[in-house]
Amino acid sequence: MLAVSIPAVDYPARADIRRLTGEAQWLSLPPAVRARFAEHAASVGYEGTFDEVSASFAGKLLATCCRLLGTPVAPFTGTNVPATVNVFATPDGGTAWQRIYRFAGRRPCIVESVKRLSRDGTLVEALPAGMTMALDVYARDGVLHFVSTGYYFELGGLRIQFPEWLPPGVTHVQHIDLGDGTFRFTMSVRHRWLGQVFWQSGRFRDPPATSR
Repeated sequence: MLAVSIPAVDYPARADIRRLTGEAQWLSLPPAVRARFAEHAASVGYEGTFDEVSASFAGKLLATCCRLLGTPVAPFTGTNVPATVNVFATPDGGTAWQRIYRFAGRRPCIVESVKRLSRDGTLVEALPAGMTMALDVYARDGVLHFVSTGYYFELGGLRIQFPEWLPPGVTHVQHIDLGDGTFRFTMSVRHRWLGQVFWQSGRFRDPPATSR
């Protein structure tokens, strides 16, 4: 059954990854990672290539259906897909992460989400059509991890919680610094019954002016 609740307070200030991970975990990250996840007052663009963008049959079906909600996941698959990741602040205190995929023979595909604090002060990722993913963020062995802890729709002040058994499953994003101003982005989505429904892995580089 879907759970419905009414959040009680307004959104707090911009999400601070340093505060959310805790000082010890934050300082364990490479300086380049800390710089990338500092507050973005201006737009930053990272160019690179997804070595692989894949999905199971269930994932492809889900991605096709999700196009009705505004494409929260890439609806196509491929290898060696050129891509751009744009990061910029939003007026409501969030940080937008916009991924532009350039699949061969297709128009550029844009997937955008906004990381911000929820009404209770925890980190969430706002997707199109009011869909929201609650996140746990932590650092381990020099890698920054974002792991989903649930999904809900937030519409007109109401929060409609997804049951755990509904797709898509647990989303796990890793930001892995590779040195020389480059990093690897990986994203996996695994459902308890359907297995891995989405997988992406790509290598990106800092803009020349900010290479580390």
